[in-house]
Amino acid sequence: MKKNFLYLFTVLCTLSFFTACSDDDDPKDPNVLDVNAAYSGDKLDLKYSDVQLLGKEVAFDTKDGKTATITMKGNSSLGELLGQLMKSTAATPAMAPGVIPGEITTTISNVPLILSGETYTFEGEYTGTSGVKATYSGAVQKDKLTMSVKATLPTNELVGNWGLATQPLNLVWTAGDAMIDLSSMGIPGITTPLPVSVVMPMLGSIVLAPKLQGVIESISYGADGNIVASYKKKGDSNWSTSPLNLAQYYIKDSKLYVQLNIDQIMATVQANKNKSKADMDISAIIALIQPLMSYLSEGVPLSYTVANGTAQVTLGYDVLGKILPLLTDESIAGMIAGVLPAEYLPIMSQLPAILEKTENVSATLILTKK
Repeated sequence: MKKNFLYLFTVLCTLSFFTACSDDDDPKDPNVLDVNAAYSGDKLDLKYSDVQLLGKEVAFDTKDGKTATITMKGNSSLGELLGQLMKSTAATPAMAPGVIPGEITTTISNVPLILSGETYTFEGEYTGTSGVKATYSGAVQKDKLTMSVKATLPTNELVGNWGLATQPLNLVWTAGDAMIDLSSMGIPGITTPLPVSVVMPMLGSIVLAPKLQGVIESISYGADGNIVASYKKKGDSNWSTSPLNLAQYYIKDSKLYVQLNIDQIMATVQANKNKSKADMDISAIIALIQPLMSYLSEGVPLSYTVANGTAQVTLGYDVLGKILPLLTDESIAGMIAGVLPAEYLPIMSQLPAILEKTENVSATLILTKK
């Protein structure tokens, strides 16, 4: 019995040895290129709606050189910066939206590959769980991936070009018996403190609405999820059109979500050589970003209605309730003080007391279909 067991053990070891040697001696399939990697930065040339799209990562993986899995997601430099500033080794959450509006991560499986020299090319169609449809094409070689994506969102009532209504802004602010003094703004007839609930709608219609109309001519919601504005730069007499891929939107559960591509915005600002009037210090960056992290990837949720050629888009207390307290942070307040006109500063100093009594606040943009 012992001899039989020893014989069986010897056979098994011998087979394992030869199997291992066989695996080691298997030559690598020359048709499978060494291109499996996550591409971003200068190793990624990504376009959305035929325009360069920054702040993303595309991972490419093939096992047999015949099909691949492609995964697209946000990869903002802001996340790395925040991790450095906070000196934390913990992984920071997603700090950028994905490539396709409404999808933080998009995975496309079984993508057919065509080998041409040292390059794979690919193309195909994709349908997301939300109903978004996309076409894509691209090529990958060692250390470089190029890709073009075009997507169409499910039909929604916002698609089209919208101008500002005659009265484009409605502010609502409920803060109990809180009062606010606007005398520093020089508004005719307002010389004494008034209830916040009375002043804010007035401030929106008399002061902010005209300023808004002087800056924005129209807003377009594209079928591809892009938001494009016709706006006027300071000192210009003509209207300009904002580039694609700065801001995108999608509809989910009857809510409008607006996603900002921070890397794209920063690159556009740098290209235009615009610089902030005030430097944002490290503490201001951390204080501003931490409460708003989820909005950087998922988007800012807004309520909206469309009826009889009029759209109303509302930023509610669920978001403003997180943003407004940030304005009282010492570092952020100091930054704001450097860019606000002098007449607004006395109002900012009253904000902490008003926020203590605030029960609700919302801002509604009113648009008319062109």
